[in-house]
Amino acid sequence: MRSSTKVPLSKIRQPYKNFINSNFSRYCYTIKLFFLTVSINIQPAVANPCTQDISNIDPLPLVNGWGLNQKNHRYVKSSSAVITPDVLNDLTVKWVFAIADTDAPHTQPLITPNTVVIGDGSGGVYALDRDSGCERWRFDAGSVVRTALRYIETDNHHLISFGTLEADVFAIDLMTGEQRWRIKVDKHPQAMVTGSSVDHNGIIYQPISSWEVFWALNPFYSCCDFRSSIVAIDALTGEILWRSYTIDEPAKVTKPRLIFGDRRGPSGAPVWSQPTLDVKRNRLYVGTGENYSAPVTDTSDAIMAFDLSTGERLWSQQFLAGDAWTAACASPLDANCPEEDGPDLDFGAPPILVNLDNKDYILAGQKSGDVYALDPDNNGQTLWAYKASNGGMAGGVHFGMAIDQARGALYVPISDRDVGIIGENPPGTPKPSLHAIDIASGSPLWTVPAPGDCLDPKNSKPIKNCHVGLSAAVTVTDDIIFAPSLDGYLYAFSSKNGELLWSYDTVRDFEAVNELEASGGAIDLGGVYLDGGQLFVSSGYGQMGQLPGNAFIVMDVQAEEQP
Repeated sequence: MRSSTKVPLSKIRQPYKNFINSNFSRYCYTIKLFFLTVSINIQPAVANPCTQDISNIDPLPLVNGWGLNQKNHRYVKSSSAVITPDVLNDLTVKWVFAIADTDAPHTQPLITPNTVVIGDGSGGVYALDRDSGCERWRFDAGSVVRTALRYIETDNHHLISFGTLEADVFAIDLMTGEQRWRIKVDKHPQAMVTGSSVDHNGIIYQPISSWEVFWALNPFYSCCDFRSSIVAIDALTGEILWRSYTIDEPAKVTKPRLIFGDRRGPSGAPVWSQPTLDVKRNRLYVGTGENYSAPVTDTSDAIMAFDLSTGERLWSQQFLAGDAWTAACASPLDANCPEEDGPDLDFGAPPILVNLDNKDYILAGQKSGDVYALDPDNNGQTLWAYKASNGGMAGGVHFGMAIDQARGALYVPISDRDVGIIGENPPGTPKPSLHAIDIASGSPLWTVPAPGDCLDPKNSKPIKNCHVGLSAAVTVTDDIIFAPSLDGYLYAFSSKNGELLWSYDTVRDFEAVNELEASGGAIDLGGVYLDGGQLFVSSGYGQMGQLPGNAFIVMDVQAEEQP
């Protein structure tokens, strides 16, 4: 007689789990391209210690945060930058610091009059002398540092705040490198902090994202239940004051499955970038990414506004409905690919708030290649839209635009690179390029194609892992747009007409001040930072099949060229 005892579902699943997990590397190649291996067995870089006392650090922040100000303008006055068109050809390498990973240096520097603070994939945070690159102090965060290093002065404390792959947010003392506090900002096992923070009146506003979108490659993972949030943190104590989610309801099981993990949702809508502060309206603006699973929400691929004091969501404007995607969509086992299957066209670049002729505009660029102006006084209603390209999973507009408020111009870099292994871009011819747009009307002022051809000058053959495209955020002065490229070149364009003024190839070997091997590669993410005749840039970004490298480069208009 056959037994009527029910076999636990876990026992039915286990043989399949054992098989898949034993061959998991075959199905996780996409994860390797992204986040999960960058912190394994990476040792902190070591530089020569400075001879002067560390109390000599000047804490005045000259470059502070991803967007260079609370409104994400990424604009530097020529009088502060000192780098003008007539001295571009005098820019030479002053010193290079070899960071500890070549796949994905994610942090952006904090720069004071005599010190530059950077982080890396080993969890190292380094305070380096601006003139020589010697080490003033070093701090070990224990996990990949993934945000800009932000200076905050509160109650006479000079603090640096940053976030990590493990969803920790730190505050350390700029003068000594000693930890003040550390908090876990999200308990979800796949949560991470990758969007840089912004602060106001002693409060840090920190977005939280996740790599659950890649963990979904495991077919036995019950996908997905992470929902993004923004937290307000007391800068002095690390206490979380409020949390606001981009998705109202927690995920629940939507489809039980016998073998693979149960389907869960809604999920995702991550905030990948620095929020934008609107002090006048007491608001915070963020851009969101795709949903990870069904049901889809109306807050994915959206620009959202939150109250600074309470975290209350005030409005949300969605620009692409029904966008749900995980890396499982690119896997042979697509068990956790939602039916929508993309197209994964986030708002990865932070919104920009600007005032022209007594009218405020929120400017937003999407990976779809679309650029929008929104009305902050009318719940984010669209004022105009501009189509720069067909876009794609790696942009369209990827990491950041910039504005010149006096000129009334918005500068938009376009990547449009084909990511191949991850998924297909929208149909049409890629248009890697740089655009200048009139902020008031949305009319184009000029457009130029991205320079470069990725051909080896010795034999005219394509260079492996080289891509033409402007994925990194651009930085603007009164006369110059610095738009670094995925081919490893630093490019400087005229802000008046887009004329190419200067270029420098960073794909080379450098002699590093910390006596490690240093080489340049693709330039992505935060791009160029400027102050006092110096240019700071991280060269090398090996994720997603791009040119690897590990060179943090400091150039100076008066320095002598290094080998």
